[in-house]
Amino acid sequence: MYVYLATGTADFMEHLQAKYKKENMTVLYGGQQSVLMHVTEGKTKFATPQSFEVVEAVGEFEPGGFYAITYVDIFEDSQLSFENRLKSKSFHFINEPGFIAYKLLKPIKSTVFAIIQQWTGPNSYQVWRDSADYAVDFDFMGNHETDRRPTTLAVAPYTKLYGTAPVEEVEEDSDDRF
Repeated sequence: MYVYLATGTADFMEHLQAKYKKENMTVLYGGQQSVLMHVTEGKTKFATPQSFEVVEAVGEFEPGGFYAITYVDIFEDSQLSFENRLKSKSFHFINEPGFIAYKLLKPIKSTVFAIIQQWTGPNSYQVWRDSADYAVDFDFMGNHETDRRPTTLAVAPYTKLYGTAPVEEVEEDSDDRF
């Protein structure tokens, strides 16, 4: 199974999703930039996506929910050991209330792995994120900017958060002082 991620404006991602209705595509809204996730056994309809092979999975993505995508750039010579380490882990988050699904994605044409988690909502994700289990599950993340990252990482990992419903844009308060 493969996962392809394309980024762009919410309007364009919605347009692509509507164009390919028969494909398993989900728009993930993340503020100014959204992601269209295409899960398939074959090729993607995207021109230039981030391309991944699913190497480990728990549960199946469901309609709706909240997604956390953690990107981890691993030096090429350390990718197999990183992949095996995560595949052999017993993650605590899979037993957390609100957890739906997880996929470990191995890059096809890059060095950046992706870890996608789906939760029922941001609160269930945040409870796990604030727990001691987070540091055990994602021990490669580090807790502070000054933490040394493992020598297998090319750059510091990071997580992006997404919902499956458009985020209402908040208008800035007008300044009536002038």
